[in-house]
Amino acid sequence: MIKIYFLILCFVSIVNAQDFKKDTIELKETILYDKSTFRLKRLGSDTRTKTVQIGINSDINMKNDSEPKYIKEISIPLNAPKKEFTIQRVNFNFSNPLKVDSIIIRLDLMTEHKGNPNESLLKEPIDIVIRKKDQHENIFTYDLRDLNIKYADDFQIKLMLLTKVDKPIYFSGALLAKCLYKTEQSTNWEKSPLGITPAINADILIKR
Repeated sequence: MIKIYFLILCFVSIVNAQDFKKDTIELKETILYDKSTFRLKRLGSDTRTKTVQIGINSDINMKNDSEPKYIKEISIPLNAPKKEFTIQRVNFNFSNPLKVDSIIIRLDLMTEHKGNPNESLLKEPIDIVIRKKDQHENIFTYDLRDLNIKYADDFQIKLMLLTKVDKPIYFSGALLAKCLYKTEQSTNWEKSPLGITPAINADILIKR
């Protein structure tokens, strides 16, 4: 079984702390749409920093005198509009270029129930191949427009790393947000410490 770990490197100061309770960001991008009818929004953290990093392939337990807590899944809750929208794409903000040629991440988009991921919005999870050459300024974008995924409430981005790697894969990290994880030993979702979450977000198209 491939293990997924969740490494948190925090060099934190009050100046760098950001409040992502308002995690709907106006977006200006190259998706073509009728601006008189629709608007494009980004849900979730879009921070691009090396000061706070979250990495896959390590241990979340910060106590040196206790057993390690290896992470097998993460899920990122997103505050979304309560009227119908279409999910356009998912963006991964890496803190650095990949140190391997490619990785495979299993992506699922989940409804939310009592703060936890519930049912999938997809017919089946998507195994995404992320290549080093496809990172642009350390960002990788996966286009979902062909799937025509429509929803009208909060949802979550759930991720699992399928590639076995020797060193952590780092994402830029945001504070005062929310990220859930599961360990190899538990089936329960737990909250990440300090409200640290990876800068992985979703672009949606919504009617005005």
